[in-house]
Amino acid sequence: MRGGTLIALLLVAAVGMALLSVAFADSSRTAREKVAVVVVGHGTPPKDFPRDRLRELGRLHSEVMEAGGKESAPSQLVERKHALEREMRRWKRTPENDPYDAAVREVAASMKRLGGYDIVEVAHNEFSGLDVGEAVDSVISEGARRVYVLSVMTIRGGAHSERDILGKVKEAKREHPGVRITYAWPYETELLARLFVEQVNRFQRQ
Repeated sequence: MRGGTLIALLLVAAVGMALLSVAFADSSRTAREKVAVVVVGHGTPPKDFPRDRLRELGRLHSEVMEAGGKESAPSQLVERKHALEREMRRWKRTPENDPYDAAVREVAASMKRLGGYDIVEVAHNEFSGLDVGEAVDSVISEGARRVYVLSVMTIRGGAHSERDILGKVKEAKREHPGVRITYAWPYETELLARLFVEQVNRFQRQ
């Protein structure tokens, strides 16, 4: 079994647990609702993004943080930083210039096949493609009434999964009060351990 399929099985299991909890909490709802899954990666800059603009983005990020964050930093700094972030996110991705994005999309495709979800969309926390809120907006525009957001960053304690993505999901809930949006986090330790044991076993059999 390929590594991408193993991870997809883990994420499908996480969605399955979230679906079960929702079913028990709302057993009176009988009409089938379109289910969407948003798979969230970390995101990486594309290899062919101009180095001077990448350095500028890093410098602007440091200056904004030193100024106390986007609420306190001079508006021109924040606007320029956001412009560069948008340019990077919209940069055309290929498996050659962004193999990480390609790997996340491979996992998402396996999830759709294994889980049979109506919609599976890819987002990244930073640097690449749709942000979490944009991906949620997209699947809702396609008719999703239940949205499950999953991070491929599976270990507890990371700032991205425990703070950044959580905050974006909360904002999406405020913007779409009529849609059930669930952040399928955290992962059960036993579930992760089984994935890692299967990975070791796979290499032992080689």
